[in-house]
Amino acid sequence: MSADEAGLEHRILKPRMATPEALAGYGTLLAVPDAEKGRDSGFYAEAVRISEPAQFVSEDDLCLALATLNPRPMEVRWMEYHNKHTQTFIPLDGKPFVMVLGRPTCRRSDGSWDDAASKAPELDAVEAFSFDGSSGVCLNIGTWHEFPFPLKEVTNIIVVMSEETKRDLKNVVDGEAHGGDLEKLDLQKRFDVVFEVEA
Repeated sequence: MSADEAGLEHRILKPRMATPEALAGYGTLLAVPDAEKGRDSGFYAEAVRISEPAQFVSEDDLCLALATLNPRPMEVRWMEYHNKHTQTFIPLDGKPFVMVLGRPTCRRSDGSWDDAASKAPELDAVEAFSFDGSSGVCLNIGTWHEFPFPLKEVTNIIVVMSEETKRDLKNVVDGEAHGGDLEKLDLQKRFDVVFEVEA
């Protein structure tokens, strides 16, 4: 940790490999399943097998967006969470990326909303995860996150999110977005901290 002239605290995050165990509490790793997993689709004999790698939840209509990303400074200024859906990120072209995640702070273990819970990330528990491009992630409800940091030019990632989140992202007040399914907070403004991901 270090502080700059403006008094901002800079915290360095060293990414660790995204594995099912490492992501426990944040979400579910979406990867190619083992051959024996899945079930026969009911049609096509064994040519089509179906598995459900994560429990997807949404209280609203969904949209499928394609985000084309190019490298940007790996500094986390904003973090957000969703309290009504399990936002999902799926890479298309096998290119690596990094995600910065914070444990959910706004949902009880039974999934119900806890209005008394902190609506801010636990700054001491924020972590960075490295994805090799062969897998994605389905975030748990309430998981704090920053949009993925691509490591290569023209990295395409499918984002599954609620229509409500799209609307909430347009409700910007003082550089932050708020709504029924979203809180996007400016960590620099609120907490005088910026996370920097070590390359």
